[in-house]
Amino acid sequence: MLGAGALASIFTTPPTAVSATPQALLDYLMAFDFDHDAPKIYATHAPFPHSAWADISSRSTNLAAFHAHGGKLVIYQGTADPVFSLLDTVSWFEDVEHRITNAQSFARLFAVPGMSHCNGGPATDQFDALGALTQWVEHGQPPEQIPASAGRTSPWPGRTRPLCAYPKVARYTGTGDIEKAENFQRH
Repeated sequence: MLGAGALASIFTTPPTAVSATPQALLDYLMAFDFDHDAPKIYATHAPFPHSAWADISSRSTNLAAFHAHGGKLVIYQGTADPVFSLLDTVSWFEDVEHRITNAQSFARLFAVPGMSHCNGGPATDQFDALGALTQWVEHGQPPEQIPASAGRTSPWPGRTRPLCAYPKVARYTGTGDIEKAENFQRH
């Protein structure tokens, strides 16, 4: 259901009018025919000169001017995002690293296990990426990890974990409460 409205009104050209009711969105998704309807993702049609795919698949790794200006970038993405694949984001990030020596000096990627699109899911999706970015910009402290917790609607309310800068991941040390971040190390 998360992407039904976006698929209908943003990711297909021309947009498809679909009522915002849950049933109408479900009906639209169930009737979507990949053999017939998927080409609309790549289509252009006045007044839409660019296809949805051209817009959402932008992969420019040219961050040289941003880097030269002193920019800092914190990227996070859920591993269970049903709209965009974390593998595509990792591929893009690795391309940035190949293009710009020491890209980690200005850009960090954080995968959030179990998180859906931007938040939610069985995940520790409560964290302060802006605070981590602020510390980096204002105090020169690049984030190696960001403390995260699971919200009350999670299957594990109160669970904490460290979100680690790619390619590191958090691993349980084998001792202590498995629900607490302090019992995890970056690997």
